Amino acid sequence: MRSDIITVTSKNIGIDQALEMTESISSENGLEKKQKLHMRLLAEELFGLLKGIAGDVEADYWIEVTGKKIDVHMKSEVQLTDEMKKQFLESSSTGENAAAKGVMGKIRILIASALLSTKEVLPMALINTAAAYQPAGGSGASFDWSMVDYRNHIKKENGNNETAEAWDELEKSIIANIADDVKVKILGNKVEIIVFKNFE
Repeated sequence: MRSDIITVTSKNIGIDQALEMTESISSENGLEKKQKLHMRLLAEELFGLLKGIAGDVEADYWIEVTGKKIDVHMKSEVQLTDEMKKQFLESSSTGENAAAKGVMGKIRILIASALLSTKEVLPMALINTAAAYQPAGGSGASFDWSMVDYRNHIKKENGNNETAEAWDELEKSIIANIADDVKVKILGNKVEIIVFKNFE
């Protein structure tokens, strides 16, 4: 079952409606109170990511349900403005910017770096877990990233400061603790984030 598509924006438009739809789908599919809360938190994490981007960004939001497996999708065609480029470059070049903190912050940087085709400013752990290539003709980067792959890489490489900090962020992250996986797919300026959760 695929839900209706709701347009949400970084200026909060559509977000209340999208949260209502998320809760109603949770109820229709017999989720318990705690599971419904988890669904709402996952949706809120996605909207937080959207709201953290400068400028006015629109995205399509929908949910796909197969039994007790629920996939939450948010897809956007991002038109980079000067304001957004400045925000992205500042946060990705220093890594100290508040935008780069936490797992969702890292995902924001991943998206920014792909859109700006500046993968050299990505944290190493993110690069190592992103399948990235630059198509011939320079039509923009293509990225596929998975939180499960990222977590496994951090676990394997644990020991240096960067991976220790990254593991700490995963431990504290709402989305990393609730979701089974988060995938980020980027082609040119099209960005799709899918959150996977199996309640079985």
